[in-house]
Parts: sequence; C-alpha cells; structure tokens
Amino acid sequence: RVSMKNCGDDLFNDAADSFTKLPLWFLAFFGSTDVHQVLDAMEFAVYMHDVEHIIIDNLQFMTSTSGNSRSKVNTFDMLDSTVHQLRQFASNYNVHITLVIHPRKDDEANLLTLSSVFGTAKVTQESDNVIILQNRGLGLKYLDIKKNRFDGTLGKV
Repeated sequence: RVSMKNCGDDLFNDAADSFTKLPLWFLAFFGSTDVHQVLDAMEFAVYMHDVEHIIIDNLQFMTSTSGNSRSKVNTFDMLDSTVHQLRQFASNYNVHITLVIHPRKDDEANLLTLSSVFGTAKVTQESDNVIILQNRGLGLKYLDIKKNRFDGTLGKV
C-alpha cells in the first residue's frame, strides 16, 4: 500500500496509467429510472463481465420524480430505500459502488461536511467511504476523505 504522502509524480503517473488498461462498461439509463431496473442491469454486469466497481452518477437524478406528485418525505424515503438496496447489492455481490450525491444548497463559503450530503443520515451511515470534492476557489480543489470504514484514515488529497 502506498501512502499519498510518499507518492512521487512517477509513482502517481504509473498508477494513473494503469487505470487506462481497465475495461469500462456503460449503462444507457437516463433520467429517473426505477432502482430495480438498475439493480437488474448491475447484476447482469457482475455475472457477464465480472464487474467489481460500479459508479452511479447521480443518486438525485436517478431517483427524481416527474412533477410534484411526491412530497419531500416520500422523496427522502425513496432515497433511503434506494441507498439500502444498493448497500445490500454491494454486500451480496461483493462489489464496490461509488454513488455520486450532490451536496445540499449551503453557503459556498463554508467547507462541505458529512451533513452537507443531500438526503438523510442513512446515506452516509450506509457508506463505507465518504469522499467530498472540496472547491476553495481560485482553482484549488481537493478530495476530502470524511469517512473510511477500511482503516479509518481520513485526510485530504
């Protein structure tokens, strides 16, 4: 295991280059899609292509509803249910799921925290990792590891 503190440019570039050799599979879901359709497609990808890492971008778009027929309570219930089903899938199929979730609308002058994650606390509680892209302006952006169930290491990259 390499620590980012000790990672020189050459080592970082070699690691980044190795990612270009990995196969990528894309699903053609757009807009609000029933979570069961997404789970079925993910299950197929795991069995047919030995997929081990799934990226869903983004939770709000995937679970959005058309019109205003649902209340905020139902929206949060739907988000919680979706997160729970994704967590169960990850555990059952031994895959890692990266779930993109946009932050709540807060004062942009403040750094984002765990409570900035859109939805209820279940989103961060069910997560093994929470990584926030911080934007401090003037081109300064960094990853802020807020939760790490693997070994507890937190920090900024």
